[in-house]
Amino acid sequence: MFKLFQKKKRARNSRQSKRIRLAYLVKYQIGDDKHPRIANILDISGGGLRFWTLERIPESSLLNVSVYLPPLGRSVEATAQVLRVRRTQKKMLYYVAVRFLELSEKDRDAIHEFAETLDKDKDARLLIDHADIVVRAQ
Repeated sequence: MFKLFQKKKRARNSRQSKRIRLAYLVKYQIGDDKHPRIANILDISGGGLRFWTLERIPESSLLNVSVYLPPLGRSVEATAQVLRVRRTQKKMLYYVAVRFLELSEKDRDAIHEFAETLDKDKDARLLIDHADIVVRAQ
């Protein structure tokens, strides 16, 4: 019998790491370009991150990325490869997904631990006190 409405099969989630939705900034450089750019992070995991930016970055590009994670009190730096670039519906921004190629185990473990903590405590707050940042910067 012909079915009028078939349920779409959901793609299997092949992520190995928990993804954390964040509203932090990422600093990145494309290849050997010495001009850093700043973008807004959508989410991050031990395997990579997703951010939005005004410029179209070619897929497969290599980026040097740096993310300061205030709750951890440290920066995470990595070399990453652009996996996907999608234009937003209003065609003003691009969503960029990258995979970490070179990330220290210490940084990867810190991101994993942070993700696990937030996953267990649904009421955890990602907002930070700006005074805390000033104290750490001194």
